[in-house]
Order: sequence, then structure tokens, then C-alpha cells
Amino acid sequence: MKINLNHPLMGLDGVPSPDQVQGKILAACLANSPTGDPLKFWGWALKLHKGEEFEIDEADYEVLQKFVKDCPALTIAGKAQLLQSLTKCKNGS
Repeated sequence: MKINLNHPLMGLDGVPSPDQVQGKILAACLANSPTGDPLKFWGWALKLHKGEEFEIDEADYEVLQKFVKDCPALTIAGKAQLLQSLTKCKNGS
């Protein structure tokens, strides 16, 4: 499936925050994580930071989804929006 997280985070008021892009936020979390597959996470972080779309398989989708859920650096608002975006990627929308 193709992953594209070039979407702004939305505030509680529904207004997008143009300086907070989901992909860049996740890229920073992946790059700064002390655990996980270093080469895989680094590769994903580089692509996300550049705003590039990339392909992952179902197993990697599960890894990425779990990472988002478990990442202590992400807020609930960030986790929820990233998980919604990942679900949309998985469903092809």
C-alpha cells in the first residue's frame, strides 16, 4: 500500500496547522526512537520528512501502526490523526 502523510494536523477547532505536517512529525518520532528496526525506521523517516509517498506491505503497516499507537512523544491528537491517515492509506482513499 502507498503511504502519504502530507497532511496538516488539525486543531480541535478543525483548523489545519500549516506548520505541522503529519509526515514530518512522524519522521521525527521514527528518527529519534531508541527502539525498532533502525534501517527501516530511518528510511521511512527520510521519505516522510521529504514528503515522499512510499510503499509498504501489510506487515510493515502493522509495525507502523503499532509504532504510532505506542510512541510516547506523540499526543493523543497526533496519534488519532496519524492513525486515521494510515487507515485511509490502507483503504486506498
